[in-house]
Amino acid sequence: MIPKDTVDAILQATIIEEVVGEFVQLKKSGTSLRGMSPFTNEKTPSFYVVPGKGIFKDFSSGKGGSAVTFLMEHEKLSYPEALKWLARKYGIEIQERELSPEELEEQTERESLSNLAAWAQKWFTGQMKETGEGKSVGIGYFRSRGFTDGTMEEFALGYCPERPWGEEGALAEAARKAGYKEKWLLASGLCKQRDDGQLYDFYRGRVIFPIRDVTGRFIGFGGRTLKTDKKVPKYVNSPESPLYDKSRALYGIHLARNAIVREDRAILVEGYTDVMAMRQSGVEHVVASSGTALTVEQVRLLRRFSKRMTMLFDGDPAGLRAAIRGVDIVLGEGLDVKIAVLPDGEDPDTFAKRMGREALMEWLQENSRDFIRFKIDLLDEEAADDPIKRTELVRSVVQSIAHVPDELKRTVYIQESAGRLGMDAEDLLAELSRQARSRLEKEAKAPLPVLEQERPGPIGKPRLVGRVGRAGREEDLLRLLLQYGQQKVTLDLPEDVVQAGEDGEQPTVEATLAEVMMHELDTMGLAIRHPVVDQVVETYRERMSMGEVPGAEHWSQASPEVAAVTADILVSEYTLSENWYNRHRILPETEDTMLLKALQGALYRLLLDEARSDGARINRRLEELAEDPQTSEDPIQEERELLSRKIAVTKRISRIAAHFGSTVLGRLGEEDMAALRG
Repeated sequence: MIPKDTVDAILQATIIEEVVGEFVQLKKSGTSLRGMSPFTNEKTPSFYVVPGKGIFKDFSSGKGGSAVTFLMEHEKLSYPEALKWLARKYGIEIQERELSPEELEEQTERESLSNLAAWAQKWFTGQMKETGEGKSVGIGYFRSRGFTDGTMEEFALGYCPERPWGEEGALAEAARKAGYKEKWLLASGLCKQRDDGQLYDFYRGRVIFPIRDVTGRFIGFGGRTLKTDKKVPKYVNSPESPLYDKSRALYGIHLARNAIVREDRAILVEGYTDVMAMRQSGVEHVVASSGTALTVEQVRLLRRFSKRMTMLFDGDPAGLRAAIRGVDIVLGEGLDVKIAVLPDGEDPDTFAKRMGREALMEWLQENSRDFIRFKIDLLDEEAADDPIKRTELVRSVVQSIAHVPDELKRTVYIQESAGRLGMDAEDLLAELSRQARSRLEKEAKAPLPVLEQERPGPIGKPRLVGRVGRAGREEDLLRLLLQYGQQKVTLDLPEDVVQAGEDGEQPTVEATLAEVMMHELDTMGLAIRHPVVDQVVETYRERMSMGEVPGAEHWSQASPEVAAVTADILVSEYTLSENWYNRHRILPETEDTMLLKALQGALYRLLLDEARSDGARINRRLEELAEDPQTSEDPIQEERELLSRKIAVTKRISRIAAHFGSTVLGRLGEEDMAALRG
């Protein structure tokens, strides 16, 4: 367990824009930072970070909260894991006692697998550096490929020794001695079990390529055999687990992410050594799909850092076909993609080492082709004069264009393709429409897609009618408290308290909106039912009793539940355009200029909600009496009382509802309150 003072130190040191910036490319947007959602596949950025309040809000997925919440949602960490992540980032030491084997077993599966992966990496690297077999086989292999000690260190390479088949694996033995249970060794894929129950090392006799996530945490391993036996697979990788999802992993992303942002382009290669060789040559914005077919999740990960990609392939037919399959996925995610095909006999590994950074970057600049040109050139030679194959070529090109989400880009690609194929653009547009119609018909059999958010009318219109349901109305009240609680409002003093001045002006007093709200809640006798809203309101009361009105930034260090709700309430996706005033000299009346009216509206809605709830309860009881009079000791008398209460509640609802039509800005008087309570 992490001590409270350590938790406080971690939260105080945390800078949310630095944390989120590890995963999302953020750009300044007013007083906030804005970027593409890391949780959904959106085309227009709707992800916001508000540094001054220490919160984020993603309007695409609805997620929001503090830096801790972000790590829990994005990295699927537990609350303690998120705190430990932040502690590592900000150099805060966490004093925790060493867990016993029994306690280790009780940890979550993900945390256990993460701990095991970190331990295994150190063990593999130690075996390569410190044992005779590791030095001769492991280091010998990497040096024969031209990799320096610095590169081996940077990529944390290792080696797994090979033991005779009848013996327990070297890693299995060492892991058990270190306290790791057999079930985690099997779940991680580090070990397998023979028929006799004994464990053997899955990576025995292989050099090891540790795989990390975008933060640099070890999540899996790739192993390459040094044997020439064709029956033995050349590469093996960690199996799917709660820690390692190969469809979301990109080799080298933890090292490349900053360079991708700097260069505004990602270079995608196929293998581990391709990434290592290019980075050793000085090309840092490079990652690999680790031998798997490119996935949507991998492309979305790259899109966080840049919308431009170059896919680098060697010239063998299999690699080129893979390029065609991967291009459509990249296009569908809205990226600008280019293809570069290496000369015959070259691969990114050897080519990068031979060329060096400057020559390699110059070659990429000259030889990277737009995907349309690449695809047409690749397939045109195969089609030749065969009309059937040329028809397939046209359909394949149009199919790729159909994945482009930008309509203008699609039109340009259609026009260019028509020229290169010697066809009329209208014919290609007709084929594009046919494919789109066919796709929509198939999608109609699936669940309906989520509708895009409709932008509201005038941005400056006060949000007096907000969320739905009692919980939503209480959140609306909380929104006013969080956004404007510290703001001063002017109140007219009641005439029975003080006489008007000689000039006839009504004396006034200033108070914070938070003070007014607490007074009105007490006066009306309104109870807050939403647990998070109630927690925040009570905290306000406690702080205000000590002479302090908390600001919105206070809640970024609250519990994840509170941080998530407050972030959802505080961050608005839309802001008022400066053109309203700069161009037109129009200053719309926004909520902050009419705070008392907004507060009055929120309180009245809660009163109305309570009155309607009372009416619903009375109706349910009347129905019960009608069905079974024996549920009451005196059904006739109870029915009379219920009907009398129903009439009173109905009148109360009418009186409250009538107030929503009033434009008078005033506080609730005692007579009003007495009438509203019925």
